[in-house]
Amino acid sequence: MKKALLISAFVLIALSTVMAQTEKGRRLAGVQVGNIVIPTSGGSGTIIGLQPAYGWFVSDGLVVGAGIPIFYVGSGGTNITQIGISPFLRYYIGSSQIKPFFGGSVGVINTSVSSNNSSSSSADALYGLTGGVAFFINRSVSFDFALTYTGGNTGVVNSLVAGSTNALTPNIPKALNISLGFQVYFGK
Repeated sequence: MKKALLISAFVLIALSTVMAQTEKGRRLAGVQVGNIVIPTSGGSGTIIGLQPAYGWFVSDGLVVGAGIPIFYVGSGGTNITQIGISPFLRYYIGSSQIKPFFGGSVGVINTSVSSNNSSSSSADALYGLTGGVAFFINRSVSFDFALTYTGGNTGVVNSLVAGSTNALTPNIPKALNISLGFQVYFGK
């Protein structure tokens, strides 16, 4: 009887710890720090992309926040820099250490292009739909793998990076993005 009570208490404590990762009132801060670039044709150059994010859990599993997409491409004397703001919603499913999630975002991004002696810039709408998996290594940290479709209106970035407007590239509008990142969960 004592053994069964002890095991039951341990299981309840373990479950409450796991469920507490994405409970109402907690916050998250993180960044997508890695991107896998798969060009569809012979593009090349320097590519740097990341997106820091911060959010609040407004209910168990549902986080509302904002990200700052930052992207740089340099190729053949042409440099493209993007920075923006992108509010998002994300919903985590389940109470295990491996949690699938899905979400969406909408925002604005400023694109600056400079080539030799000319430059231009534009502000464009940006939206995305995301699905992925968060692998929690403990109560406060997860490593994330995600697949995101990003839509928007800056095809010049796609053409420079991959030679095609349907390229699989990081944080580029009208593209499918494969990304890796991590999140830190805190509060309560």
